[in-house]
Amino acid sequence: MSYQTNAAEQHFQFVPSTLNDVNLHLGERPIVSLATLLNDARKQLFAGRFESAHSLAQQAVRADATAIEAVLVMAAIAVEHGNTPGAEKLCILAAKSGHSSCWLAVLEARIALLHQDQEKARDCALVAHSLGTQDPHIANQLGVVLSRTGRHAEAVEPFRTAVIGVDENAEYRYNLAVALQFAGKLDEAEEEFCKLVKQAPDHASGWLALVQIAKTPDEAWASKLEQQFNAAGSTDNKLLFGHALARLAETREAWDTSFSWLEKAKADKKREVSHDRSEVERIVGAATRACTTADVAVDTVGDERPLFIVGMPRSGTTLVERILTSHSAVTSVGELSDFAIVLKRALDTPGQKVLDPAVLNAAAKMVSLHEVGASYVHRAEALAGDAERFIDKMPFNFYYVPAILRALPGARVICLRRSPYDVVFANYRQLFATGFSYYSYAYDIGDTAHFVAQFELLAQAYEDCLPSSRFLTIRYEDIISDQRSKTEQLLAFCGLGWEDACMDFHQNTEPVATASSLQVRRPLYSSSIDQWRRYGPASRIAKHELEKFGLHKRDYGL
Repeated sequence: MSYQTNAAEQHFQFVPSTLNDVNLHLGERPIVSLATLLNDARKQLFAGRFESAHSLAQQAVRADATAIEAVLVMAAIAVEHGNTPGAEKLCILAAKSGHSSCWLAVLEARIALLHQDQEKARDCALVAHSLGTQDPHIANQLGVVLSRTGRHAEAVEPFRTAVIGVDENAEYRYNLAVALQFAGKLDEAEEEFCKLVKQAPDHASGWLALVQIAKTPDEAWASKLEQQFNAAGSTDNKLLFGHALARLAETREAWDTSFSWLEKAKADKKREVSHDRSEVERIVGAATRACTTADVAVDTVGDERPLFIVGMPRSGTTLVERILTSHSAVTSVGELSDFAIVLKRALDTPGQKVLDPAVLNAAAKMVSLHEVGASYVHRAEALAGDAERFIDKMPFNFYYVPAILRALPGARVICLRRSPYDVVFANYRQLFATGFSYYSYAYDIGDTAHFVAQFELLAQAYEDCLPSSRFLTIRYEDIISDQRSKTEQLLAFCGLGWEDACMDFHQNTEPVATASSLQVRRPLYSSSIDQWRRYGPASRIAKHELEKFGLHKRDYGL
């Protein structure tokens, strides 16, 4: 998960200076105090006026080489412009001087994230959290780095500090509201979202979140949202407002209207991303070959802590995670990119993508993936603590399953499958992270059907080839219809004894940072089954598209 922080990400907000008010002089005449100079530099930084901030910080350093906070202003500017080497040098300079602050640790965490070094980012985020801050701007950034490194529960209070300190900042309030939602404090979250859209009526992300969380949507919202949709100046804002309007239509059971809004919302983004079906097929082909040629041990050997839950988004992966983490021996480390990152580095394949055919082909040919597995566990156990089992629920680890089972001989993988007809609509209705290219399929109903069909082909190949002792396929609909039996099956597969708490997963108080954060706080319900039938003409489009790829209703008991 990543928070859509917008300005909060672009303009670092940091700790105020702790230096004394030392005057700078030319001759006998005071020009400006060092503290004032540093304060002005920070103000310019927070406002996004980077040239002015940099100039003021340079003046401070020329006046006093020990003005470390001026160095941090320049480091922050380097981070904002993606100048990672420059930012690193400046942070090292600050650290070598003996300086220690929440601000510096947050900067170091951001640099680590730019390097895709999740392990170091987590360490720095925890250091920042232990040091703490009452400055609202740095508190917001502290919340962001905590949330992006899997520490969602700890992120709430820094975000609250940010809102209390800068009540008028809409982005800070948005971050707080999202953190409250993930923490299960739904009434507080709805209240903050309501304040947000009143404060900033054009805040597209806030409106979509409010519509999704509201117990009783206001009848006036539809007209307000339609005005915002028509006035939207960016593709992403139009996407957000359109999704909000589609959700409102769903609350009225106006299914065709809802689908129409989704088509309008996604049209510009579809042209912008230009989804490549052939690339998806190449990835699935490489994963299928890796599966059919992989020498995966039948019995678990060694460290049995890692559990992976994979599957299409919106297929029940979060539900299974919540069932299992309700067991006293199981914890979740969230949706980690770590396995893919470690594998990519070990293989050193060309290009920047961690998921492409070259990576999967190279992994299949590598004689031993032991070092990859050891490196992954080292990173994940920092979040897992002393739990007997820990769950990594990154859905797209699905493509790495053969490599995961080879690299981690004690690991088990649970794969969720759900009616592809429902999965098509569940994914088309969902607004995923727009900056993540692997979700580019979700802007067109045909592309979505193609992607789901490719997933089904690969899932079936895994089910046919991989040992059932280490790879378990479980169907979402079966969990809904027979929760007790399927919970017993899941626990037995994981080598765990029965605990009643697993049946009451909705009472699990741990944070949920996925699109299912609202649904999994309710007992099981069956209303999500066969939702695709509600959409009239759109359901016929989905049926036609899926049948083109060999997926027929009769194959799924429909």
